[in-house]
Amino acid sequence: MIVVIFGIYTLFLALIWGFFVVAKIHAYKFKDFSPNIEKVTKILAIVLFIISILWYIVVYNFKWSFYTVKIEDTNANTVTQENY
Repeated sequence: MIVVIFGIYTLFLALIWGFFVVAKIHAYKFKDFSPNIEKVTKILAIVLFIISILWYIVVYNFKWSFYTVKIEDTNANTVTQENY
């Protein structure tokens, strides 16, 4: 399950970073129009990098036992666990 979540999150991050690369290219192309555009894109890159790393840590440390279901069989008196 954690591999699937990491995969989905990685695809999401690839999409976000792809948009950032396009914005960075446009910022470089139009840097003569505003003196602050390079500073803003550098700050955005730092913030995006920090958020990316922090959310990988959050996804890794998430309590996956929340999705564990206990099934009790009254005839056999045994308890089984299934993870979803």
